[in-house]
Amino acid sequence: MKVNELMTRDVLTVPADMSIRKLVKVLEQNRITGAPVVDGDGKLIGIVSGRDIVKAIDQLIRVHISIDEQQEDRGKYNWVEGIMSAKVFTCSADDDVREVFSTMVEKKIHRMPVVESGKPVGIISSQDACKLVSGLKELK
Repeated sequence: MKVNELMTRDVLTVPADMSIRKLVKVLEQNRITGAPVVDGDGKLIGIVSGRDIVKAIDQLIRVHISIDEQQEDRGKYNWVEGIMSAKVFTCSADDDVREVFSTMVEKKIHRMPVVESGKPVGIISSQDACKLVSGLKELK
């Protein structure tokens, strides 16, 4: 089975200059736990997850900095660019899902952007693996 048969095509992306507060709202509204981070041209530059958010909030609490810090006083932990992972494992729509899931297990990641010409065109996640196991999709 190829990634394009299982991936979510309408991938939500976020900009690097989004505040953590806004990020949390966007993820919650879309019922997801992470998203690819893109630059102004839509190119993938990172990925952010719920785990990154928890780490940032923990750090903000430790140093007594408000999550509502103003854009002019950018704190590392208040903005997506400060908490995102810049090293992103990606795949293409033509990759075999077995190889992708194997990489996800090996690298201990829950989501992998599907990219074409450096831009996200979809995402495949651990939830997609669960769909296969539950019988909603068959592995060909």
